[in-house]
Amino acid sequence: MFEKDLSLLEFPKIRDIIAGYCAFSRSHALTLALEPSTAIDQIKARLEESAEARRILELEPGFSVNGLVDVSKQSRLAAIGRTLEPKTLAEISRSLGVLRRLKSKMSEAAYDVPRLYAISSEIGVYGHLEKSIDKAISPEGDLLPDASAKLAIIRERLRAKRSEVVEKLQNYIHSDATRRYIQEPIVTEREGRFAIAVKAEYKGEIRGIVHDVSNSGATVFVEPFATLDLGNEFKELEIDEIREIERILSELSKLVGSVASSIESSLEAAARIDFALAKGHYSIRHKAHEAAIYEPTASDPAVIKLDEARHPLLGSAAVPLSIELGRDFSVLVITGPNTGGKTVALKTIGLLCLMTQAGLPIPASEKSRLPLFQGVFADIGDEQSVQAALSTFSGHMSNIARILINVQRASLVVLDELGASTDPQEGSALARAILMHLKAKNVLTVATSHYTDLKVFAHVTPGLQNASFDFDPETLTPTYHLTLGMPGGSNAIATAARFGVPPDVIDNARGLLAEGARQLEELLTELQAEKKRLEDLDKILSRQKESLQSQNKALLGELKNLREQRQAILQQARDSIVEEVAALQKDLKLARSALDREKSQAAITNAREVSDLVRSHLKKGIWQSQTPMVSKEDEPISVGDRVWLKEAEIEAVVTGINAKTGQFEVSSGPLRFILGREGLSKTAATTKAAAAPKVSVRFMGRNIGLELDLRGKRADDIEPLLDEYLNGAATANLPEVRIIHGFGTGAVRSIVRELSSRHPLVASFHSAPRDQGGDGATILRLK
Repeated sequence: MFEKDLSLLEFPKIRDIIAGYCAFSRSHALTLALEPSTAIDQIKARLEESAEARRILELEPGFSVNGLVDVSKQSRLAAIGRTLEPKTLAEISRSLGVLRRLKSKMSEAAYDVPRLYAISSEIGVYGHLEKSIDKAISPEGDLLPDASAKLAIIRERLRAKRSEVVEKLQNYIHSDATRRYIQEPIVTEREGRFAIAVKAEYKGEIRGIVHDVSNSGATVFVEPFATLDLGNEFKELEIDEIREIERILSELSKLVGSVASSIESSLEAAARIDFALAKGHYSIRHKAHEAAIYEPTASDPAVIKLDEARHPLLGSAAVPLSIELGRDFSVLVITGPNTGGKTVALKTIGLLCLMTQAGLPIPASEKSRLPLFQGVFADIGDEQSVQAALSTFSGHMSNIARILINVQRASLVVLDELGASTDPQEGSALARAILMHLKAKNVLTVATSHYTDLKVFAHVTPGLQNASFDFDPETLTPTYHLTLGMPGGSNAIATAARFGVPPDVIDNARGLLAEGARQLEELLTELQAEKKRLEDLDKILSRQKESLQSQNKALLGELKNLREQRQAILQQARDSIVEEVAALQKDLKLARSALDREKSQAAITNAREVSDLVRSHLKKGIWQSQTPMVSKEDEPISVGDRVWLKEAEIEAVVTGINAKTGQFEVSSGPLRFILGREGLSKTAATTKAAAAPKVSVRFMGRNIGLELDLRGKRADDIEPLLDEYLNGAATANLPEVRIIHGFGTGAVRSIVRELSSRHPLVASFHSAPRDQGGDGATILRLK
């Protein structure tokens, strides 16, 4: 990057602004020396540091390195043996304290600011040095009375000796023998010695040493021989004090000198952090963001994308600019009215690219994305600023020659008023040749011009694109809005009229304008007017669209309410029907339950009669069996084994086993049974089969347990389950059963006890004992 281009694009002014946010002199100097980089990793690191600094300032706005002083020079002097003054040592201690707090803060926020934390790791820890200085030196830079034990003793002796000397001199002053010789009854110090004021004419009356004489000569200051020894002792103590102070300061200076290089590195790291904080302050103050930067490749070519970009030096007066350059064209020719914003646009594009490569946030949205440039070149008038343009043709050509010699592919070139300040035909031809040269090198270029030939050239040449700043045809003022794809008129005559040029001059100028040029300007003006009309129409249509959308939303809301009302009416009717059906179903269920109970009672009575008949025949000897020897209960049983039926007390043969349920199918003569394993015992010996009885019974039910668990069952399922279980229990001649229903809400318990109270097989019921479930179970005694 050339310093001339940085200056033309006003980059030094940006450095000054950022430096104004620095709290440390070293970071201030670092900012003023800042230049754009071409190393992509360094740029990204600087941008990330800026983003981290903004993050930490948003969380803690007052965070700063205020109070930090560059003490590197003093520490280097200490390293070469120089004894530092107390105020210098106090300044070093304060700076070490700031470094300590800075390092601590970065450690606390390490997760949120990893890059700044990494920089802070270069800050040393100087706890011992800081404590040593603070123990001897006050924050104001004064040596403390107890800086050392020896110094404290010396100073205590000095105080005592001073009191002794002063007291003796006071006695001398007020003595009757010497009172008349005294000029003033006070004790003074002269050249570090204690003396009394004696009238000059009586100086021979008081034996001692004269240390001073007043300006008038009327008073001499005498140290009497009587206090000379005390004064000498006091002076010796003062010398001891000075030597002890020198020793303390020397030791502290050596401690500083021993870490001088580390202090230098720590201050450098603190300066980098403070520089990042300055960028963070700038970012918050100017609503700036870090643009995404990338290194162009064949698949990802150089494209400038700026979104809502503003010139950093214009503040709130800046008009946002959104532009994309490099995707469909590499050269952009901007035309439009004078004072319409063309130069500002050039500077905005070039300056924001420089700021990004310097690692600075730019006043644009976070959507902005910029390529890495090896060079950014500018040709703007010698005294060009945002408000005025002053240049000469020779100055332009000298600068453009420099640009064309040094430019390379990965560069950005911005050219203001290309080909101006000379013959229009030659200037236009030269401008076209320069743009073609830059296009051939595939250099991204933005140029401004008023030449009509250049507008046409940009329109018909591939790779070039026109753009214009709009001009309001009604108010004859620029809008500062950039439109791509359309050339703009200079509107020089209209601008002159707006600035107060007399009407007759304006009319004469229009008459002198060439027919073709006038027609082109009129055409461009008409296009601007048509564009404005279309924009106004678009705004009207947008408002109408919003109104229709609002009405549509309201209608949809009303339709939704109607549907909800309709649904509520239907639901109410449905609920009413469901309630009526539920009532009918309840009546039917009660009727069916009554019929089932009667049927069940008859079946149970019949079963008992059959069972009694079978047992009676067995007892009479119609079919008898010899009780076999029974093997162990847990011995496995297979098909073909002979088993003993515990409940029926007869022997049978296993004819099948259900693998799913674990139940056994057994036969004893013509009798067939399906039983669980607990109802069988394997026999150890076979017996001779007896004659078949005349009564045949097939028992297909499962074994009935002594309890029924209804926990988790639906209310509608409880009655049939309980009824079926009680029928089985009655068939199995169980005298008493336990129904487990749990505690819960008590609903299942209520249903069980209500059904039990009216069941024909239940004699009575009560809550189970505590060890059998308490109120969570009910004991039913069967009839």
